[in-house]
Amino acid sequence: MLALGMGVYAQKPTRPQPPTKLPPKLAADLKLTPEQQTKVTAILKSRNFEMDSLAKKVNLRNGKFVQAKMKSEMTEVNDKLYAVFNNDQKLVYAQYIMNRQAQMQKGGRPGPPKKSPPPPPAKPGA
Repeated sequence: MLALGMGVYAQKPTRPQPPTKLPPKLAADLKLTPEQQTKVTAILKSRNFEMDSLAKKVNLRNGKFVQAKMKSEMTEVNDKLYAVFNNDQKLVYAQYIMNRQAQMQKGGRPGPPKKSPPPPPAKPGA
């Protein structure tokens, strides 16, 4: 029984897989054709494979190299996506990228907007 329990704790934690589809709002804003959707999915699946390979190589000695390589890979992915998009879609995607970068520079993680905390409870008798 103890061996079984230790086996569960000995497993490496798994990282969440990056999406193979664009965020729903972005996909809706881009108004992709079925052909474009197929191409975008293929690009994102390829990106996931490359990023996973790079993430496995990270260690203290080559962390900066891998970080630079990941940035280079993301630039390449964006270039491939731009090649799929028409001019209007390129503008929508460029705005999306700028918004993500601005949010990341503020220390936030890209994703849905954070909810405001709830207001404090009302004081009795107020």
